[in-house]
Amino acid sequence: MKSITKWLALLATIAVAAVASAASPKMTCTLTGKEVKTCCCEKQSNEKLLCKLTGKTVDKCCCTGM
Repeated sequence: MKSITKWLALLATIAVAAVASAASPKMTCTLTGKEVKTCCCEKQSNEKLLCKLTGKTVDKCCCTGM
């Protein structure tokens, strides 16, 4: 009976951790201040990044919260 209780506690802990990790992190574009679901930067052929929201070329990703 004690081993079943230990396994149930372990399974409950794993389930809570899985739900917490499945929540998508919120990201914000620092150029516009808008909240985005996925990164708004796109890698260009010249090794720079293009912010799809503003059309500006940046050296580093403008999204925070990743």
